Amino acid sequence: MKPATTITTTLVLLAAAAPMTALGQQIPNQGLPTSGYYAYNPTEGSPNSLQFQAVRDSLNMLDVEAEGEDRGEPDGDSDTIGGTLTRWGIQNQNGERYDLHYQHAQRVFEGSRARLIIDAPINILHPDTVHALGYSFPGATAVSGTLNVGLELPAQPNWLITPRVSYGVALAGSYFGGNGELGTGSLTSRYQIRHVGRGEIIIGDMVAYTHSTKLLTSQKFYFPVINWVFRNGIAYQLPLKSRMFGRQTSLRASYVFTIATKDPLFFKKTHELGFSMGVRAREAEQKSRFEQLRVGILYTRASDQYVSTDHYHAISLTLGYRF
Repeated sequence: MKPATTITTTLVLLAAAAPMTALGQQIPNQGLPTSGYYAYNPTEGSPNSLQFQAVRDSLNMLDVEAEGEDRGEPDGDSDTIGGTLTRWGIQNQNGERYDLHYQHAQRVFEGSRARLIIDAPINILHPDTVHALGYSFPGATAVSGTLNVGLELPAQPNWLITPRVSYGVALAGSYFGGNGELGTGSLTSRYQIRHVGRGEIIIGDMVAYTHSTKLLTSQKFYFPVINWVFRNGIAYQLPLKSRMFGRQTSLRASYVFTIATKDPLFFKKTHELGFSMGVRAREAEQKSRFEQLRVGILYTRASDQYVSTDHYHAISLTLGYRF
């Protein structure tokens, strides 16, 4: 393709995306758009956005929590802290994302397996220098946080249903197109099938409604973006014969597919393939199956809906500790 044709095609794509929050903007102060920019949109339409953070937290197949009837053991209450280090890239653009996570789970009342879930993740997003149309622009840093509240309800001993609401805020400068806010409501199902070989299968399904808003932050460019997001995953967890630090261990492999519908987004379909290892709490080995520590690696891939040659790739290292 000739350079003039490339520039014309890019401008046509931007014009088509103009109604979207920040997505219709060019790289600030430069007037030179790049598809890499959409990979770090802090609000929606990107694997690095508030939107994806909300649906990922609603259905996380790499979390350290136990499954099924063991999820509330040993006493029903738990706290989890964790972190994720991500290196991502797309054509002409690379960057890092740092995630910090705290979750508190508490039984609604004594003797009940229903639990109140409160999550408070914080993300730090930093794209590297942008290379576009023969120019280079230094990167910047954006910070976002979300408050999630859910109610985990046992439909069956091996089946959990969790309605959840969340609200997220992204504090980002003009480099990212400005600040952003997003409200999310979701419903998640986790179903456990035990005794599959030596291990167990976990099937996860989630549907979410997301809506960009403007309540807490100043936003120079604001257009409401509404999406329905569907997330489906499967995992197989296998107890290992080997031990670590004198404790039992397990290996989990998972795959999750996410698709967004309704309003246009640059990245609508996302694939995640993960592997993780869990270490069980010593004092719980005989009376429950919950794990105290889980470390993992996650590969994420998404395709640009408008530029077929652009693909988002990311490698994440994850860590979760339950106490």
